[in-house]
Amino acid sequence: MKRAERVWAPLYALPAVALVVMFVGYPLGSIVYHSLTRWNGLGAPEWIGFRNYTFLFHDHIFRLALRNNLLFAISVPIEVVGALVLAYLIHERIPAWRFFRSTFFLPAVFSTVVIGIIVALSVQLHGPLNSSLADVGLGSLRRNWLASSGSSIPIIILVVVWANFGYSVLIYLAGMSALDPQLAEAARLDGAGPWRVLWRVYAPNLRRVMELVLVINTVTAFTTMLTYVYVITRGGPGFSTYSAEYFVYDNAFTFQRLGYASAAGVVLTLLVAAAGFFQIRALTRGRA
Repeated sequence: MKRAERVWAPLYALPAVALVVMFVGYPLGSIVYHSLTRWNGLGAPEWIGFRNYTFLFHDHIFRLALRNNLLFAISVPIEVVGALVLAYLIHERIPAWRFFRSTFFLPAVFSTVVIGIIVALSVQLHGPLNSSLADVGLGSLRRNWLASSGSSIPIIILVVVWANFGYSVLIYLAGMSALDPQLAEAARLDGAGPWRVLWRVYAPNLRRVMELVLVINTVTAFTTMLTYVYVITRGGPGFSTYSAEYFVYDNAFTFQRLGYASAAGVVLTLLVAAAGFFQIRALTRGRA
């Protein structure tokens, strides 16, 4: 039986391995190869070695884009901690908990393009936000909110938090529902208040879930900002809200420099993978 299992197990796994190679391995290999070439997407690629990477590390626009992604990553701790608190309140069934659960998950069903268009229209100079400020006597605060990075970057961060908050809450709720309710009951019998129960009982037992939420939102902050930035600010004013994936998109499809864009994509992938690895290592340190 054991010999038969050793023979048949690889055969059963072969279709899955073939799909992974076809849809993951081959595209990654193609990107790495083309990152070492000069290619416009039409003719034959010209091998240039690591020249794209040399240019990339001296490209101040790419460095600016990465800096903006780091600023967008401010949304990550807000998601991790804020979603945990809200999930706990919903799990404890505060008054109108069903309403809050539906309300916070509602943005998740909207397209990011729709969300971006709504936000861009709302913060225009003559948009609803400035009109509301004027109606309540705060007309002096009216401004073009997307005209400077000092206001446009915080707006994008808030939009990302609002759009993705429901997913994080849902993941935490799933984790809380799997915990033994007697743990929280024992803590309450010992005199622990609601917040102590959250941070002393739920949070330590949701470390794995927190890792998942942390990594998902980190990946979001570095690889899914293109739609928000493109629709809300188009990377402006200037390059003040330019993101790394916008840089990849522009070089690939606007300037037809697919080799250079592939190099930027490889660097971005490695940075995100390294960030996720060190985040998980930091959270699992000291845990058996």
